[in-house]
Amino acid sequence: MLPNFLILGAPRSGTTHLYRGLRQHPDVFMSDFKEPMFFAYEGHPRASVVSERGAYEALFSGSTGFKAVGEASTLYLYSEEAARNIRRTIPDARLIGILRHPAERAFSQYTFQRFLEDEPFTTFEDALQAEDERARGPHNPFHLYQRVGLYSRQIRRYQDLFPASQLLWLLQDDLERDPDQAFAQIFAHIGVNTAFRPDLRHKTNASGVPQHRTLFRLIKSAGRTVKQFLPETWVTRLSGSAHSTMLSRPAMRPATRSALVEFFADDIRKTATLIDRDLSHWLS
Repeated sequence: MLPNFLILGAPRSGTTHLYRGLRQHPDVFMSDFKEPMFFAYEGHPRASVVSERGAYEALFSGSTGFKAVGEASTLYLYSEEAARNIRRTIPDARLIGILRHPAERAFSQYTFQRFLEDEPFTTFEDALQAEDERARGPHNPFHLYQRVGLYSRQIRRYQDLFPASQLLWLLQDDLERDPDQAFAQIFAHIGVNTAFRPDLRHKTNASGVPQHRTLFRLIKSAGRTVKQFLPETWVTRLSGSAHSTMLSRPAMRPATRSALVEFFADDIRKTATLIDRDLSHWLS
């Protein structure tokens, strides 16, 4: 069994929120393994991803009877291989991309990598300075804070391979301003009841720095154990509460943000044209 829709990313743009909301819909099956990354790493084994076709299909073994079957892997938008692999394997799939202000997305990704203890640079500015060198050799794409936010080339890659009717582009702004409308668009796109309203009161997977790291790890570890026995709405509430009460959120320096907006400005204009959305607020 293979999925008939995918959430493509971008990373740190609300994909976990979409995943949680979609899992609540009675006609939607989402793989328990969030971010299998199969189409980005097919045939290239590495830790924490699913790279073998049989193992990937097994993720959807319980999906019989569901109208919409999907998964969410945030590297699919950035990965050049993913777009081609999706086109070859599930050419009729419905695809959903969600975009966030690229400067804010970059900083959120940095703080999340620090939270994961996967980013050695103690300042965002040092990490940005190191990006060109990182990109020249073997690298973790989640450390490419600027490159992952250059959306226009990534979007065009999908537009060149898939008809417009299979592509849905949303903004994280949409999810924050009117989540019911955003989910109604998604439900219509994947062909399920648009009247369903998921419980979206608690955000999950927020980035930040744990105020009490050991206690936070214990709570998260316990949560992974018990969530398999709880309804999806309960999991969302508990996870959201842990993140909101135990993480402190550093702020990006204004000068760094200004420099990033200048860096992204031309690409933002191109992205606005490609998805036919007004992104002028991203340029301020």
